[in-house]
Amino acid sequence: MTERGIVKEIQGKLVTVQLEMTAACGACGNNGCKTSRNCLQAYNRDEVTIAEGDEVEIQVEGKAQLEGALWVLGLPLALFAGGYVAGRALFPGASEAPAALSGLAGLVIGVVVGVLVQKGKRLETLPRILRVVHAEAGGPAEVDEGGGEI
Repeated sequence: MTERGIVKEIQGKLVTVQLEMTAACGACGNNGCKTSRNCLQAYNRDEVTIAEGDEVEIQVEGKAQLEGALWVLGLPLALFAGGYVAGRALFPGASEAPAALSGLAGLVIGVVVGVLVQKGKRLETLPRILRVVHAEAGGPAEVDEGGGEI
């Protein structure tokens, strides 16, 4: 999914972008971004020449969001279930306590591993700057997808 926004701050390859409100925003139930017009961080992976105030097009990859959710939510839940089953198998005559504690241990391990994996891949999961749509006066010219001037 591609979105447009205004560059607010540049810190190396990390860029803070304030997204534009579109017609689809009116139908959206998320009022948080409508009222405060939250900014998001994007990654300038391709080193597009940008300046503060430029209008840029960014790409938000659904695959990256899904992958992140699986690491941070899916893995802990799977390890919780696995830990619970292992606890029941290791302590067959005991109460629920050993199985529940084993499940909680699996949950904690899953959260720690998931967060560490996502932290290591943080830049790759951020939205990516594709191109400058409109440059601020005196800034770089509008460019096409191939990097040439329009």
